[in-house]
Amino acid sequence: MVSGVVVLAGCGGTGPDNGNSATGTVTIKDCQGRDVTVPASPRRVVTLDGYAAQAMARLGLADRIVGTGYPAPFGSDQQPFRGELEKLPVLGRNVAPTEVVAAANPDLVLTGFSSFGQAPGSPSDADLETMRAKGLAACLGDEKKGAPASLASTYDFLTRLGQVFQVEARAGQVVGELRAREQAVAAKRRSDRPRVLILQDNPVAGQPLKTSGTVTIAHALIEAAGGQNAFTDVTSMHADVSPEEVLKRDPQVIWVISDYPFAKVKGEELLRQVKANPLLANTSAVRQGRVVGTSQFLVSFPTPLNLDGLEQLAAGLWTGRP
Repeated sequence: MVSGVVVLAGCGGTGPDNGNSATGTVTIKDCQGRDVTVPASPRRVVTLDGYAAQAMARLGLADRIVGTGYPAPFGSDQQPFRGELEKLPVLGRNVAPTEVVAAANPDLVLTGFSSFGQAPGSPSDADLETMRAKGLAACLGDEKKGAPASLASTYDFLTRLGQVFQVEARAGQVVGELRAREQAVAAKRRSDRPRVLILQDNPVAGQPLKTSGTVTIAHALIEAAGGQNAFTDVTSMHADVSPEEVLKRDPQVIWVISDYPFAKVKGEELLRQVKANPLLANTSAVRQGRVVGTSQFLVSFPTPLNLDGLEQLAAGLWTGRP
């Protein structure tokens, strides 16, 4: 990281509100536990992706957004602020280019990713310093060490936004509602933990299958729902696994996460094809009819919609089981 660049993230714990009304700043901690200072209640915010914009909207802060990148997550049927978010100026359908972000003259730049500069052409830490904008990023645990992700990333991101924008009460209410939904799912878990295969595309004979590892929100949701990831030994965000290994591990539930840009088909059509795929016919999941689908816009990065994804998965795990 470039010395002197402030990159905030939702991994530093909740902590007390350290707002300083006299100086118009708020001091919070970044992912490394360091104190960093940002403008209190910024007026001009750029969200580099729809995940960060969703969090802003849930806190009643969508009117602070002067532009967004990657608006695809706004199309989710579970998005309660869809109409409001779809009116935002779009700085890039996929990537919000650095020069476009700078032209928006933001006070604060937000991303639902775990750091800046992950998408080629988007602002890096050094770019933020040059444009004199602060940055706030969500964080998926300790990715470098392969530590598993958890829903704490989602709650902490909302809490940090609440502190920065001085809407702590609203953030606390939202986080409380989300935690209550998580607890309601936990109350329905059974003692057994079904093996869950995360599948991102329809398998093709002779080619590897695409799945997700333990540093993803999807993995965190499997744990929260009471299942176990069939590939807990995969610590990367995405991985290719062989059909033979899938059959060996025999998933009891297949969770089809659709809408990835690399997938050949999307949505309900992908779910239908997976259910009919002969490569998976001998898995317990297909034999027992336990194939559930969810859009990646609910479960890829920290967002309040993670709880919708959790509830969809939990229904596939437990509904109708004796």
